[in-house]
Amino acid sequence: MEGQEENDDIFHDIIMSEERSQSQGFNAGQMLGQKTGLEDGYRLGWEKGAGVASELGFYVGFCQKILQELKDSPAGKQRPTKAAQSLLKLVDEFPLTNPTHPQLFELVQQIRSKFKQLTSVLGINPSYNWSEPESKGVSF
Repeated sequence: MEGQEENDDIFHDIIMSEERSQSQGFNAGQMLGQKTGLEDGYRLGWEKGAGVASELGFYVGFCQKILQELKDSPAGKQRPTKAAQSLLKLVDEFPLTNPTHPQLFELVQQIRSKFKQLTSVLGINPSYNWSEPESKGVSF
């Protein structure tokens, strides 16, 4: 009877080898996929975060320059000044240290809208074509 059990075990190993190989391959593939996914996600997050930070930095520099220019100009420039100060306040309140903030994308859209409002009040076209430097405007 003992010989029969050994033969069953040998045949069992042969029959189950395909299933075992498939399971090992699946596990190896899943681990590789997780590693690759984490690397790709990290890289994408870094690129998107750097893009948003660059955009916000542009807005801050733009507003500071506009406020400096408006300070030296004659009176009657209250609307652009208020719009620039409002945009600076929005950027200042942006949660730079909390990438999981629930309204992060809505805040970015608010800032972009405020920038469009500022450029509209100033009469500036917010698009700039680098191939035609004689055209006026700014772009990001």
